[in-house]
Amino acid sequence: MTKSKSFWAVLAVISLAAAGFSGYSIYNRLTIYFASDTMEIRPKPVPMLPDVEETKEEPAQSAAKPPESQPAPKEIKEEPQKQKAIKTAFEYKNASAKSVSLAGSFTKWKELRMTKKNGVWKTEVYILPGNYLYHFSADGKKVLDPSKPKGPVGESIAVIEAAHPATGKK
Repeated sequence: MTKSKSFWAVLAVISLAAAGFSGYSIYNRLTIYFASDTMEIRPKPVPMLPDVEETKEEPAQSAAKPPESQPAPKEIKEEPQKQKAIKTAFEYKNASAKSVSLAGSFTKWKELRMTKKNGVWKTEVYILPGNYLYHFSADGKKVLDPSKPKGPVGESIAVIEAAHPATGKK
């Protein structure tokens, strides 16, 4: 039995639609994974807030005192502390390199030029506390920082810790 041209045309359209949907699904999953600005490598636990227990009044006490004379319970409001950016130094040792730049999730992968002093390329960046991925570009080639651990996606990991409020030290 021979199939008509319209049968093959419909089959081709259905196949293209299925392939397009599959490609779009894969693209969305990869975008979610790779597009995040920061990747949490070592999450720190968040402290739980204390539960505020409601006090129950006995009916005999509430009849003895009118509602206006009872003091309102005090609410504990702690203002969240603003995190301050920490001045972080990056160094890359390569005396023969002609130009070196730094790119990372903290710069949205835009390259920052580094300055050379005594064969060491240096730059300082203000970064909020957290874990960030980065790499150097030496003469246009991607180079990882040998002094830092390697991340799951092939980048160096910078762990920036917040300074202690009382002492100012990490």
